[in-house]
Amino acid sequence: MKFTIEEALDRIGLSTAGLSSSYLGEGAWHAAYLLHTDEHEALVLRVPKPAAYGAPFVYNEQEMLGEYASRGLYYQHANLVMPGICPEFFAYHVEPELTFTLESYCGKTLSLQETTRSDAVELGRQCGQFMSAMSRAEVPLRGFGFLGWQEEGLVGEIQGDLQAYWQEEANEYREQFEQLVLTGIPLDEDRIRGKLEEAIRYRLGRTLRLSLTNRDISPENIIVDNHRLRLIDPLPLQYDDHVFAGNLLNNFNTLFPSYDRSPRYAKHKFGSYRAQLNGFAEGYLDGYAEGNEAVRYSIKIEEFLMLLDLVCHHAGLLNEEWNEGIRLRVGDRAAVKERIPEYIRRLEQFAFEGNRNK
Repeated sequence: MKFTIEEALDRIGLSTAGLSSSYLGEGAWHAAYLLHTDEHEALVLRVPKPAAYGAPFVYNEQEMLGEYASRGLYYQHANLVMPGICPEFFAYHVEPELTFTLESYCGKTLSLQETTRSDAVELGRQCGQFMSAMSRAEVPLRGFGFLGWQEEGLVGEIQGDLQAYWQEEANEYREQFEQLVLTGIPLDEDRIRGKLEEAIRYRLGRTLRLSLTNRDISPENIIVDNHRLRLIDPLPLQYDDHVFAGNLLNNFNTLFPSYDRSPRYAKHKFGSYRAQLNGFAEGYLDGYAEGNEAVRYSIKIEEFLMLLDLVCHHAGLLNEEWNEGIRLRVGDRAAVKERIPEYIRRLEQFAFEGNRNK
């Protein structure tokens, strides 16, 4: 860290009286420190790591402002929807030698080892109910997609016609599948194609609803506070939330349990906790849909499409020149190749739960 903790606190106008600090750990991009002061009982200071995924940190003011401001916006609106679900205090500062965030300490992250499947189902249900409520809250932002920083503040990085983009995305799923077929990887082409066309027909026929959503819900950023779910470190974007509800299901049902050979995730041993991860996904879908069979069907459609994207991404990686960033994220070529048959099997057997007409 190129600056002192006292400098950081002083820059945002907080007293350093009674300051004590300890190292908390690190994620993919930031190192974290736990602070205590007379003014604030517990705060987390996060600073960019010198390198991430094998590449050195490069200061980019606009990117850092967009990332940190969007996190603050998400915390603000999340706490309006469900008070206390995210850190209630959040501040940040961005300049070349002094870039950091500071937020309320919410507690230790979720320990799957100490979580029963039934506990995981309940936490997932709470998360689903919260995300459903967030999808109904209006956030006036121009554009859609990930959020970026411009002179007027945060905006969606994609400007233009949402329906046209939605159609283009559907075409991209079809193109991905055709490329997968051309690889010669064994699969039941007709069965998967039939499911894909069913998914796209439904997707293009339903009403889109933009909302402030979060692509990055994982055991690493889930806090359990006296059996209550809390969320930290979101990756916010303005998009249709069913898409990222499906993304969460795919991550917890398929991606996380299969990534033990990824250096990024190996320490978590997610493969040993498939029951808890799948339980969280089950509870999430129940909590989000709240008995609405059409919502349930729509989210499962999106899970299928995310699974297809995961398969196609893995197949494509086999033809790429490997670098350290890829290896850290997904593992070596053997690990990637080993996952593909299981992903294909899951695609072939995928069932769209719920009823599209209710």
